[in-house]
Amino acid sequence: MVRSLGSSAMQSLLLQNYARANSFLNQATERLSTGLRINRASDDPAGLIATVKLKSDLLDLSARTRVNELRRGQNRIHQSGLQAKSRVLQELRGLAIQAGGNTGSPEYRNALQVQADASIDALGLIASTRGESLPSSLVNLRSGGTASLADGDVAEAVTLLDQEIADNNSSRMAAGVYEKYTLDVDQQLAEAQAVATASSLSY
Repeated sequence: MVRSLGSSAMQSLLLQNYARANSFLNQATERLSTGLRINRASDDPAGLIATVKLKSDLLDLSARTRVNELRRGQNRIHQSGLQAKSRVLQELRGLAIQAGGNTGSPEYRNALQVQADASIDALGLIASTRGESLPSSLVNLRSGGTASLADGDVAEAVTLLDQEIADNNSSRMAAGVYEKYTLDVDQQLAEAQAVATASSLSY
């Protein structure tokens, strides 16, 4: 028996088919506009749980990247301080070498001591900006100290400065290694994971 288009049963069937087709069209349009397969729980209840987890992972990776950038900035400030300290130490060592010359008169050595005291003040300022105190060995190079350039043991001054320079170089190397092999590697891993996670969300 052929149903008439005008029958209520046929109209109901047509309306159901239309509603179903319209729902599929709306879902396809939404997926195209968002680029996501799952936009609400009804799209895929089980898949929604995985999607929420992936979004949470993306937030964690974003926070990890921000923390990394903060640490990188702090480390570079630390390296700048070490670089400035290195320059001053080298200049101070040069003054000590000059003071140790056989031709150095008392007046000349006193003039060098004035420069040395100013250099030590600069090192104290660098140390304070990093929350540190001036090493006691450098205090000995000040006027009246056992290793002062004016009337102290200049050979001791050079030895103390050589040790400070070596220690500072070790600190600079450690800061560089930390950035290259810890911060940079962690950043690369976080970026790769973020790309993979974002790609998984698009399915």
